[in-house]
This record gives sequence, C-alpha cells and structure tokens, in this order.
Amino acid sequence: MPLFRVICASLLCAFMPLRQASASEQVEQRAVFSSASLSQSLDSLMNATYFSDEHFLSSSGKLAMPGFPSNFVPQYSDSVYTARIAELNSRTRFELTYNKYVKGFIRVYAVDKRLATAKILGLRKVYFPLFEEALAIYGVPPEMKYLAIVESALNPTAVSRAGARGLWQFMYPTGKMYGLESSAFIEDRFDPRKASMAAARHLRDLYDRYGDWFLALAAYNSGSGNVNRAIRRSRGGKDYWAIWNYLPAETRGYVPAFIAVNYIMNYNQEHNLLPLRPGYLYQDIEKVNIMRPLSFERISAAVGISTEDLRFLNPQYTHGIIPSSDASPHELRLPRSHVAAFAAVEAQLYDAPALSGVERSAVVENLSDDSLSVVLVAVPPRLLSHRVMRGETMASVARSYNTTRERLIELNGLNRSSELFSGQVLKIEKVSGGGLLVKKGAVVKYHRVRRGETLARIAAKYRVSTARLASWNRLRGKKVIYPGQRLRITAP
Repeated sequence: MPLFRVICASLLCAFMPLRQASASEQVEQRAVFSSASLSQSLDSLMNATYFSDEHFLSSSGKLAMPGFPSNFVPQYSDSVYTARIAELNSRTRFELTYNKYVKGFIRVYAVDKRLATAKILGLRKVYFPLFEEALAIYGVPPEMKYLAIVESALNPTAVSRAGARGLWQFMYPTGKMYGLESSAFIEDRFDPRKASMAAARHLRDLYDRYGDWFLALAAYNSGSGNVNRAIRRSRGGKDYWAIWNYLPAETRGYVPAFIAVNYIMNYNQEHNLLPLRPGYLYQDIEKVNIMRPLSFERISAAVGISTEDLRFLNPQYTHGIIPSSDASPHELRLPRSHVAAFAAVEAQLYDAPALSGVERSAVVENLSDDSLSVVLVAVPPRLLSHRVMRGETMASVARSYNTTRERLIELNGLNRSSELFSGQVLKIEKVSGGGLLVKKGAVVKYHRVRRGETLARIAAKYRVSTARLASWNRLRGKKVIYPGQRLRITAP
C-alpha cells in the first residue's frame, strides 16, 4: 500500500504518539519510516502515466469556488473540523472522531497536495458507482468507498513494494481466496469491478469476525493476526482506539487517514478544491463481451479509440490483450460513444484472416519470432478542421472526433511531446459509418529475448534507440528485461 505507507511516515513521525515508545520501538519506527516522504510519494504518483494531465480536464473552466481567489487555500480551526466531522458521524455507522492525527491527514489532502486531491475528486465519478454497488450487495456501509482512496488514491494499477495491487491493494493470496485471477494476460486485482466485489466480501467477512468497522479496517490493513494480537495485549479491547497503542505503526494511521478522506470528499468545496474530470465518467462507459482474442491495437484501429484510453478503462489486461474464447468470454469497457462502432466491425475483427503476433500469443504457446501483418480496409476519410480551445489536449481532441492520439500527431506533423496552444488549428481525420481507421500493410514485429541479451544490444540490432525500444514496450525504471520476453521492435 505505497501511498498510505508514506503518508503514515510523515504524520506518525510528526506527532507525539499517545504513549512514549520504548527505545527498541523507536529504533523499529525509524527503520520503517526513515526516508519516507509523503510529498515525494504524491509527486511520484502524479508522474505516473495513469495520472498524467492528458487524462484530466476541467469541464467548467473554473479555477476556484465562488467567493474564493483562485490560489486561496482555506484552513479552519479545530472547532470547525470537530463540528463538521460530528455532522458526518451522525449519518454513518462508523464512529468518526477528530484528533491531531486526523488533522494531519486533512492537511495532506487539503493543503500540501491539492493537485492529487483534485484528480482523486474527479475519479470519484468513474469508480464510486462501482464501489457503492458492490458494498451494497454485502451490506457494507457506503462510506467504505473512501478506503480505496487511502489504499491507492484511486489508481487501479497501483503496486506496493510488497506486491499488493489495484484500487483495493490485494495481496496475491487474499485476491486468490476471493476469486481474483492473476495470470500472464489478466490481473483481476486491477479490474475495478471484480476487485470491488472482492473487497466488499472481504470487509464483510472481517466485520462479521470483529463486530466493529474500524477493527475490520485495521485487519484489512495489517491482517487479522496483528489485530488479534493487539486485542490480547490490550486485555480485550473491543474497538480500534482501545487497541491503538498495540497495532503496527502503519495501522495506527490507517483509521485517521480514512476519517480525513471521508471529511475531504464531503467538504472539498469549503477547501476551494474543484474536481479535475477524467476524460470518461461512469455514465459514459458501457461493457461489451469479447468472444475471441483481440488486442487493444486492433480495437483502436477499428473503432477510433486510443490504446491509452483502452488501458485507462481496462487496466486488468496487462499486455493489452483480451484472451477471450467462446467458452470463456471477457468484458471490455468502452466509451458509450464507441459501442455502436465496435458492434459494426466486431465480426470483421473476429474473422480477419490473421491474428497479430501479440493476439496469437494469448492463445498459442512457443511462438516463433516471425512477425505477422494485419491488413484491414479503411473507409475513405474526410478531413475536418478543429480550433484548439483552452485546456484541450491531443487526447481530449482525439476522443471528441473518435480518432486516436497517434493519428492526430501523424496527420499534423507533431511529435508525442508537442503541446497544443489555444487557437491552434488541427487537421482531423474523421471516419464515419463504423469504418476501420488503419493503414494498409501495417506490420508489427517482435523479438524474443535470449539469455545474455541486453536492451541496448537488441536496440542496436534493429537500428532503433534504446529509449524508443523502452517506450514501445512500456519499460520504466531500470528497464529490466528477461529471457523469453517478447519486445516490440516496430513503432506503434
């Protein structure tokens, strides 16, 4: 749980604990939290592809709430926070309270990292309807939806150092216990709907065990073993605050963070925080069943939605492949505006004479390095002009015209790092009638990594730069490759 762990690092080290820690405990806490920084963690989150600015826009164009200057950051007295949280407490099954730990977390979201909070506020419209549906099925209080913000900041592809994944940060064994599949092509812990159902079941099971929602939260974070141990050490404490001193350091900040998020999500306007809307909202999205293996690239070319948007809406398909079959279909989330176009070309997608190399790898083992070409007939396009308005990005313009960001860049002679400016005129290739927006003769080539090969050596072999090879294959950080891995060696 990467974001939450670092939040605790900053806040628990900043405030005096309720009891004086022993020398050994202080050493342990310093070891856990030594170099952690909340600001660095949130900055890293903002640099992640999923949270890049091109996915978000301000629908209203407003920069502040009425009556507030644009850069004004409101802060309030303890009595105001206490009264507001008491009001929230009167409407929930949780025992919400206000203390200095909660205050510290409120400052993180409302003052220190306002951009992150604005994006999280926008993402509520995508994920909260899913959460509320799942929680209602299992009788879990609707306010539990705020737990996903504590866990992942609503990043469906969040991965912790310990290997917890997704919006709800499931470890592999727990995810498996609740029916979440983790395979070469599917990571159900990244699937917003499936992970939400699993989280609701898990939280209900924990509540049935402890009879207290905050204890259920503590067990969700640290495991039932730690909660049981804390109850024994506290001589039978039956609520979270009674066993607070005996919980792991990270878990001591867990419930205060949950209370703070509950507060911020309900009082964001009072803190001059406006949502930054993502490109798609929940009501804009529909599900379709995929009956054969398909790649995001083929769907993108046929329907005119970018592969980036397909990944945004379907993070569970980790390699951009939907490994479906007639016996085992899988769901694909599409913008409602693209569903009709997909239905019009679905049969052609399934009946194309050859699968791409990536798609075939979803169902065939021991592939050769031979590349396959996919040639689809395109409906003749017509060119339109679009004048860029303030706040628009290439991604948002592409979505407006049912084309792709890549095609927009190509048609206008731009590059991937180009920024649009207000008043700029773009050429738009508009395809009507559900045609297939692709180039004839497109060939996708792959290379299977052999033992001892490096990224630089492979790049030199195919006369491309290491940076481009890494970008095409979404390699980040140390750019580690391994024998048997298949690398794309031609441009998207």
